[in-house]
Amino acid sequence: MPGPDQEHMSSMSSMSSMDCEVSIELCEAVRTRRGLDSLDSLDTQVDEEKGQEIQEFPRPAGQVATVLYLALALGHLLLIQVQWQGTATEGSLFLVLSGLQVCLAFEAAVYAAGGFSWLPFLEAAGRMRLLLGATAWAWLLPWAAELHCRCRPAPGTALLATQQGYALAYFVSAFFALREICFVLRGEPPSALDRSQQPRLGDCLPSNAVLGGQFRLDKAELEETGRAVFVPSRARSGLGISSGLALVAHLAAGLALRPSGWPGWLLSGGLVALLARRFGTVWDLWDAKGSKLGAHEVPRLVCRAGEFCWLLCALWQLRACEAEAGGALAECK
Repeated sequence: MPGPDQEHMSSMSSMSSMDCEVSIELCEAVRTRRGLDSLDSLDTQVDEEKGQEIQEFPRPAGQVATVLYLALALGHLLLIQVQWQGTATEGSLFLVLSGLQVCLAFEAAVYAAGGFSWLPFLEAAGRMRLLLGATAWAWLLPWAAELHCRCRPAPGTALLATQQGYALAYFVSAFFALREICFVLRGEPPSALDRSQQPRLGDCLPSNAVLGGQFRLDKAELEETGRAVFVPSRARSGLGISSGLALVAHLAAGLALRPSGWPGWLLSGGLVALLARRFGTVWDLWDAKGSKLGAHEVPRLVCRAGEFCWLLCALWQLRACEAEAGGALAECK
């Protein structure tokens, strides 16, 4: 028979075990409550991050800029019709200028398409935009020289300048084509991907190919304007040389035509294009401490508008020469 002390001890142990069970339940309840609070705080943090991401997501591209790009594309195509109906001179003077109009219309359409949606062809279109821009402008060199040769009783050097202009245009086109062919044959060289690699002879050709290599979305462009524009991951060299040479050639031809009494359309158009291209530098200096609003769209639209005026003035120069000659211009011989 257990004594009173044993019964008292057993009752105490049972009470202590009950207290432990209650303590365990309380601890679990506290832990559960803390877990719920932590989950609530985590959900709140996730919601705040999502809200911040939504606020930081690039805004849609400006509708006004997109309409202006479409207007430029349509304007270049209309200039082809004006040249077809308003000029009598055929051959290279028509083909070169109209071909460049098509390339610039395509470029403006690519920029406009980047503002609508994430179209799958934008990367391929961006590659073609750069390649056409690098080669098509070179053909304005012989165009300006041939116009100068046809518009006036040209000196003996005019025919030589025309021949040299065509030779330079063929050379530029062949050079950019060679870069693409070398990429197809050799692929992207290791020195282009890793700067620690020693470049080999000829690596400069495939490493600067436009149709090959990595392209990416311009992050700054996307964040500022919401426009999807694909650019090379690595900078490609020499893409703007032909457009600069074309502008110099037209300014020189405009100066040569000016003393002969012709209207200075060619010179005026070249000066407008020069000022429009330099507008981007002035814009950067003016907005150096600002919000960078329009740092991409405004200079680009001004530059493209200046180039449109340039080609329009070139067309007016051709029509003025034909009006003075009384019809189609004679061949440059």
